[in-house]
Amino acid sequence: MYGGLLLSSGGSGVNNSLEKHDLAAEVALGLNIVKLAELDEIDPEGYVLISTSVGAPGFAQPELVLKDHITAAENLIEKLGRKPAGVMCGHVPGFNGWLVAAALDLPYIDAAANGRGHPTVKMGGMGLASRPDISIVQVAQAGFASSGSKIAVVAEGNLIKTSQVMRHCATISGGLVASARGPYQADFIRENGAAGAISFQIELGKAMLSAPQGLARASAAAAFMGGEVILTGKVIKNDVVYQDGFDIGFVTLTDGTETLRLGVYNEYMTAEKDDARLATFPDMIGSVDAVTGDPIAISTMKAGQEVSIIIAHHSAFPLGKGALDPVVFAEIEQGLGLELYSYINTK
Repeated sequence: MYGGLLLSSGGSGVNNSLEKHDLAAEVALGLNIVKLAELDEIDPEGYVLISTSVGAPGFAQPELVLKDHITAAENLIEKLGRKPAGVMCGHVPGFNGWLVAAALDLPYIDAAANGRGHPTVKMGGMGLASRPDISIVQVAQAGFASSGSKIAVVAEGNLIKTSQVMRHCATISGGLVASARGPYQADFIRENGAAGAISFQIELGKAMLSAPQGLARASAAAAFMGGEVILTGKVIKNDVVYQDGFDIGFVTLTDGTETLRLGVYNEYMTAEKDDARLATFPDMIGSVDAVTGDPIAISTMKAGQEVSIIIAHHSAFPLGKGALDPVVFAEIEQGLGLELYSYINTK
């Protein structure tokens, strides 16, 4: 989990998400043994279900409970008419997927749609945003019957159309919904997804936790991914706000000599030091508390807080093809007022 929190790229952190993910893991293990399986271990004729959340991870006020993830998966299975061969997450850390795998007695696949945090389903679409001819099913589940806010939606169509439905559901449900989507064949995931994403996050977490608290953990994470700590300094401004279903804005830090500006669209999208672009999604951009070395979420970063920022090229970790799909960037570029795709270094 620890490595996955860093790979969430500011969407989650120890200080805002560890207890929640711990609870999901504890409930899952209370239901069943969770078996981590490779793609090669599952029935090639079967399909994989993706369990995830859609919406804003930090500033939203969601109306959902853990069981909504199970219900979303059950609704997807009912629509498809057959049980999946396994469950995987949309992106790490992915502990909601543990819960679904345990509840449905399915293997949890060592893969993800993407190996770092991303803001839109299209970015985790494993390239299907460019394939409008391919149909999938997406399910949203959220809300409380007691307050009249309960919603359950099943959408079938191409990735872009069904993702718009999921996003609207999140917007009218406090900013976040439990979601499931599929069907995906193992061969498709192997070719287009982030195979090995779960084992990678586990090893990254081990590398960080083996280092002393503080800056050493940031350095350990950077070394593990072949990246670097580009700045350790104080937060001078965090103007990220919730709007239209996303957390959008900028976080600015300084070490007294240099200034770093991080563009945020749910997760970190850009890192610029004195107007020079150092990293662009899907490159890894992560934040850790400089005192504890723990991954820290954007939503909890306050002015005056000492934070270390880590970057690594996107070739350094498992990555899904959706994160490099040209059609998925326009929405983010418009929202941030920054170019992204033209900055991507694919070498």
